[in-house]
Amino acid sequence: MIANGLNIVRARRSAPARAVFWAALTLMGGFMLPINGFAQSASTNPTNDPVAAPQALRPYDVPGMNMPTLEDRADAKRINIYGNIDQKPVGETMSEARALVTTRSRALLSAEIPGRIADMPKRPGTRFAKGDVLVVFDCAAYRAQRAAVAADLAQAAAQYKAQQRLAELRTVGELDVVMAQAAVERAKAQLQLQDVYLSRCKITAPYAGAVVEWHSQPYQTANPGDQLIEIVGSGDLELELIVPSQWLGWLKVGQAITARIDETDSDVRAKVARLGAQIDPVSQTVKIYASLGEDIKTLLPGMSGRAVVDGHVSQ
Repeated sequence: MIANGLNIVRARRSAPARAVFWAALTLMGGFMLPINGFAQSASTNPTNDPVAAPQALRPYDVPGMNMPTLEDRADAKRINIYGNIDQKPVGETMSEARALVTTRSRALLSAEIPGRIADMPKRPGTRFAKGDVLVVFDCAAYRAQRAAVAADLAQAAAQYKAQQRLAELRTVGELDVVMAQAAVERAKAQLQLQDVYLSRCKITAPYAGAVVEWHSQPYQTANPGDQLIEIVGSGDLELELIVPSQWLGWLKVGQAITARIDETDSDVRAKVARLGAQIDPVSQTVKIYASLGEDIKTLLPGMSGRAVVDGHVSQ
């Protein structure tokens, strides 16, 4: 029995020792891995020549990964952050840039009087002619106010006429006649003001075009300054180009431009009308504007394409 007890004690004492032994063996194995790798490398290079030693793969040594050539970098420099192609190399006869169709007739119409919106007959995307009604307000209160002011004007006019008659009879003084006349003029001004309010009960189109978006809805109550409807004109279209600032050395007003519109897949002719007044110092680009010809019925603001400036030989 005593021997069995001693064996149990020895077994308990040997368990931690075995754990320490296996931990040390695992640690030694981790250090041996780099040594084994170095030994294998030395075996593949028995001459101990450092030039022939294996080296890490570089990105352009990996199959399928090619470093850009000088020609690729030169082509990349021709494209700026706006997507425009810079001036072409020697031997090409035209310069290209992206073009955007814009319009000078674009407006966001707002309310001028407080009131409830009764109707908006032109929905987004609907075309309209000049003078068409775009927004109608409920102006019953304004019509009632005008009627009250008109009655005040009639009363003031009658009093003024009576004062004039009494002045002829020498029963009233000249001051009474002047005061009655001033009351008439004040009533007339109030009536004109009510007519202005009534004229703003309807918002009409200032030019022919189309509705872009509603910013309010019928039956809403609008206050002065609230945005109601956004419109864009169908005329006064022009091309807007962002070109390299180096083009200002040869680009002139009146120079011909041919643009290929992406949406319609058609060509349009234009002429340089205005040059930008400021150069972007970061991208070294400038805006130019070109007036379009008469055949622009298929164009809409926002269309874009590639424009070619005719008659220029890059140096």
